[in-house]
Amino acid sequence: MALFKCKMCGGSLEVSENMSVCECEYCGTKQTLPKADNEQKINAMNRANHFRRQCDFDRAIDAYEKVLQNANDDAEIYWSLALCKYGIEYVDDALTGRKIPTCHRMQYTSILDDADYLSALDKADEAQKAVYKEEAEAIANIQKGILDISNKEDTFDVFICYKETDEEGERTNDSVLAQDIYYGLTEKGYKVFFSRITLEGKLGTAYEPYIFAALNSAKVMIVVGTKPEYVNAVWVKNEWSRFLMLMQKDRSKLIIPAYRDMDPYDLPDALSVYQSQDMSKLGFMQDLIRGVSKVLEGGKEEKTSGESGSPEMNSNIAALLKRGNLALEDAEWDRAYEFFDQVLNSDAECSEAYLGQALAKNHAVNLEDYVDFLLAETYAAKPARHVKKITPKQIAYVNAMLEENDILMSTVTYSGDVFCEFEYFTTSESRQKQLVETVDYLENDKLIKKAIRFSKGNPADSITKFKEEVVSTLRERLVEAKEEDAKIEAEIDRKLDEINEEMIRVTEEAIKAKEKRYLDFVKKYNEKSLGKLSDGQIKRTFEGFGHYKDAEAYAKKIVERIDEKEVKLKALQDEKREIINRFAELGVFDGGKRKKLKSRLSDIDNEMERLQRESEQNG
Repeated sequence: MALFKCKMCGGSLEVSENMSVCECEYCGTKQTLPKADNEQKINAMNRANHFRRQCDFDRAIDAYEKVLQNANDDAEIYWSLALCKYGIEYVDDALTGRKIPTCHRMQYTSILDDADYLSALDKADEAQKAVYKEEAEAIANIQKGILDISNKEDTFDVFICYKETDEEGERTNDSVLAQDIYYGLTEKGYKVFFSRITLEGKLGTAYEPYIFAALNSAKVMIVVGTKPEYVNAVWVKNEWSRFLMLMQKDRSKLIIPAYRDMDPYDLPDALSVYQSQDMSKLGFMQDLIRGVSKVLEGGKEEKTSGESGSPEMNSNIAALLKRGNLALEDAEWDRAYEFFDQVLNSDAECSEAYLGQALAKNHAVNLEDYVDFLLAETYAAKPARHVKKITPKQIAYVNAMLEENDILMSTVTYSGDVFCEFEYFTTSESRQKQLVETVDYLENDKLIKKAIRFSKGNPADSITKFKEEVVSTLRERLVEAKEEDAKIEAEIDRKLDEINEEMIRVTEEAIKAKEKRYLDFVKKYNEKSLGKLSDGQIKRTFEGFGHYKDAEAYAKKIVERIDEKEVKLKALQDEKREIINRFAELGVFDGGKRKKLKSRLSDIDNEMERLQRESEQNG
C-alpha cells in the first residue's frame, strides 16, 4: 500500500482508513487528505504535492488535473488546485516553528471567492471544511496585505524576467545581460522592473507585492535566457507563466523571449510561439528597443486616438449607447443587444457596450436589476433528502447487553420507532452549489470580463460592487441554510437520542424481568415448593434460561436425578424377575416364603408404577 506524504515537509504520514484529516509527526502540521481510493491515485497526489512544495505550480496543476479526471468528487484535489493558482508555499515561521502560507501568485480575486476553493468546501466533510476555511482565511489576509502594498507602487512599462544566480549562488550571465537591457531601456525613458536593482531597497521584505504590481502594470515582458534550464527555473517560469495568463486578459501586453548561447527551439513551448530575439546578433539592442517602443508608443497613440476620435464617430457611439440603454428600459432586449453590437463595431474596447450586452442577454435594465435577476434565479433551493436511524453501533451495544444475559433481541418488545428511518430535507447543499456556480459564472462570463477589462474607473468599480453584492447575498443565504439545516438535524438527533434511551431502558427492563423470573424459580426449587411439576418440567424450565447464571448447573442436577430413577427402575425390574423365578423353585409347603415374596412383589410393582409415571411425565 502506498504511503501519503506530508503536503508541507514531505514526511510519511501515519494514516488509518477513512481519515480525512491528520497531523504530521515531523512538522506538526494539521492537514487534509485525499480519498485513498487506490495506490495509483495516492502516488499521483504525492507527485503533484512534490511539485507544489517545489513551487513548480504549473507542473503541479497539470498533475492535479490528471488525477481530477478520475476523481472529481475529491475535495482535496480542488483545494490543491486553489493553492497552486495562488502560488501558496508553506514556510517555517521563525517565531512559532509552524508552517505558514506565503503567496507567490497574487491575484485580485480573493481565494474565498475562488471556484476551486468553493468546490473543495462543497465536497469536503466537516473536518476538512474546518481546515480549509482556516487556511483560506489566512491566505485571504495575506492577499489583502499584498494588495495594500502593491496599490501604492508605481507602474512599470517593461518587466525583465531572468535567473539571477546559478546553483553555486554565483551571478549568472543572464543577470549581466538583463542589466544591459535595463540600462538601454531606462535611457529611453521607460520605467523598467529589473529585480536586482528595483528590489534592492526591499531587502528583508516579501517581494510578491512588488512583483505582482509590476506584472500587472507592465505592457512588455522580456524573458532573458542563456540556458534552457534557466528559462525553465521555477521562479523564472513562475513570472513568465503569470504574464502569459495576464496576456490572455489584456491583448495589449507582449512577451519577448531574448536568448543567447542556446538554440531558440530549446525555449519552452509556451514561449516558442512568440517572436524571439537573438542577443548575440549585431544590433540586438536597437531591435529590442524598437520593438518595445512600438508596443508602448503604439498603445499610447491608440489610446489617444480612441479617446479623442473624430467628433462624428464619438457622437455616433454616444447615440448608439443611449439608444441601447433606452431599449433596455423598454425591455426590448434584442434591439438593445443590436445597438450595443453596433457600438462594438466602431469601438471594440467599449466597456459600456459589453456591459449593455450582458444586461440585454439577461433581461436586466441596469446593474441593480441584474442583481435582482441573478438572485431571483437562485431564490429557490432544491431540498436534499437525508435519512437517519439508530446506528449499528447503538444496536450492537444493546445486543451485547442482551447476549450477556442470553436474551434474543427479537423476544424484546421495542417501540416501532427503534428500527424506523427518519427522513428530513436540507437546503445548504443546494445553496453551496448555487454559490459555486454563480461565482464561476461571474468570473468566466465573457461579456462581464470584457466590460471590466476595458473599463476605466467607475464602471469597473460598479461591476465589481455588483458581483460582490450577488456573492455576498448568496453567502448569507448559505449561512442561513446551514443554520436551519443544523436545527433540523439537531431535532432529528434529539429524537434518535430519546429513542436510543428508550431502547436501553426497555432492554434493562427485559434483563431485570428475566433475573426476577430466574430467582423466583430457583427459590421455589430450593424450597421444594414447585407443586406437581415433574423433574422433566423443572429441567426444561432451567434449560429455558439458557446460559444465564447457574441455570445449566441446575438442569444438570435434574438430569442426574432422572438418571438415578432410571437406574432404580431397572434394579426393581431385575429384582422382580428374580422373585418370579424363585416362585417356581418353592415347593407346595413353603407358604410362608411365598407370602413374603408376594408382599415384596407388590411393593416392587407399586414403586415401578410410580417411577414409570414420573418417567413419562419427565419425557
